[in-house]
Amino acid sequence: MIKVFAGIGAWGVPDVSPPCLKLLTYLKMANIPCDVRSGDPRKGPTKKIPYLVDEDGTCIGDSGFIIEHLKKKHGDPLDGRLSASERATGHLIRRTVEDSLYWAAVHSRWLTDEGAAAMRKVFAPVLPPVVGGLVWNMIKGGTRKSAWGQGIARHSPDNAIAIGKADLDALSVTLGASRYLFGDEPTSYDACLYAIVANVTKFPVNNRLTDYARSFENLVAFCDRVEARYWKDSPPAPAKIAATVEAAASP
Repeated sequence: MIKVFAGIGAWGVPDVSPPCLKLLTYLKMANIPCDVRSGDPRKGPTKKIPYLVDEDGTCIGDSGFIIEHLKKKHGDPLDGRLSASERATGHLIRRTVEDSLYWAAVHSRWLTDEGAAAMRKVFAPVLPPVVGGLVWNMIKGGTRKSAWGQGIARHSPDNAIAIGKADLDALSVTLGASRYLFGDEPTSYDACLYAIVANVTKFPVNNRLTDYARSFENLVAFCDRVEARYWKDSPPAPAKIAATVEAAASP
């Protein structure tokens, strides 16, 4: 059985890392059995989670490349029916989610005092007892450094929120009244959309991005639909992040 190394669940979200939740949801949608384990970024090929270890020992990082690998190995039950035009639209949706809205969410989680406090509560149960504060500062500092490098941290809070709002506008219009992005059955792009929208709408801080996302009835209903179908029997597992935290504490 393949092994998937992912993150932590909280707030009713199976994994607070959108890339991890995207992959885990895809695996459920495609009915591919897997063994989900704690993710130690040091062992992944990209030094991030998620990553996958196949039965033959092949290790693959990045949720997108992992999904492409799984399609080649197991077939493409979700996206195989899509037209070239629909695939192109799906690609644009994925880029909007992963390269734009994701970072607006990072800004609201990690670059505000309220957001960072909420994130610390997620990590607190598994932080080491003596150097927990140091480990937390390393995690927070590393995330903020990444946000600065990507560029979202260079924006004012108003502009960062505006970026996220524009993405949510476009995603809501694209979904419209459909059950899923391309009809009555999900695709890999739905896994991607669910992963970010669920993480934004269920973040336990009433900030402008979260409140705005919750105002889209179709996006909220979409997340409820995915969870009822694929996640109702799979509660969050906070212990998953222990290995990640321990890795951050190591020299």
